[in-house]
Amino acid sequence: MGPQGCGKGTIGKMLSEKLGLPLIEVGGLLRAASENNPNYKNLAEYLNKGKLAPYGLTADIIIEKIASLDSAGYILDGWCRAMDELPYFDPKPDIVIVLNISRETSIKRITGRRICDSDGKTYNIYTLPKDELEKCAGNLVQRADDTEEAVNQRLAIYYNETTQVIEYYKKQGKVLEVSAEPLPDEILENILSSGKIRPR
Repeated sequence: MGPQGCGKGTIGKMLSEKLGLPLIEVGGLLRAASENNPNYKNLAEYLNKGKLAPYGLTADIIIEKIASLDSAGYILDGWCRAMDELPYFDPKPDIVIVLNISRETSIKRITGRRICDSDGKTYNIYTLPKDELEKCAGNLVQRADDTEEAVNQRLAIYYNETTQVIEYYKKQGKVLEVSAEPLPDEILENILSSGKIRPR
C-alpha cells in the first residue's frame, strides 16, 4: 500500500520474483476487464477520472483471479483502499507493506509516466535519461488517469480513506512501513532486511 507513484507495481513485481508468489495488480485487472469484457465497459468511466470502481464489482474480479491461481499465497496491489471495501472482500493479509513518499513525489512520478504504444513498456519523462526514452519502439502516450487532476483525486482518496485502513492493520501489528523515495533495489533490500519477509 502507499500513495500513487510510490512504486507498488515495481516493488510488487520484485517481491513476486524473490518470494515466488504471484502478483495481483488490481488496477491492471480492472483496465483489462474494461477493455476486453463488454460487461465491464463502464469501468473506464471510473478509471479515467481517477475514481474508485464499485467495490462489489472490483471484489468479484479479484476473487475470480485468486480462484484461478495455482498458489497458496499471493501479493495483492490495489485493494483495501477504503474501510468500506473490506465487507466485500477481506484478504486477511499476513503483512501489509506501506511504501511512503511525499505528495510532491507522487504527482511528479505519475504525471511523468508514459506508456509505449508499441510494446507497453513504461517510461518516465522526468527520471529516465533522454537516450533511454529514445529506445521506445513506438509513441509514448499518457494514460487518461495519469493527469494531475486524476492523480490529485486519487491522492485525496488515499489520504482521506486508505490511511484509515493502514491504521486498522497497524492495530493488528501487520504493517511494515518503508520509505519509497530511494531507488527500487534499495527499497526491496530495506523490505527484506526488516526480518518480516523472507525469500523462499
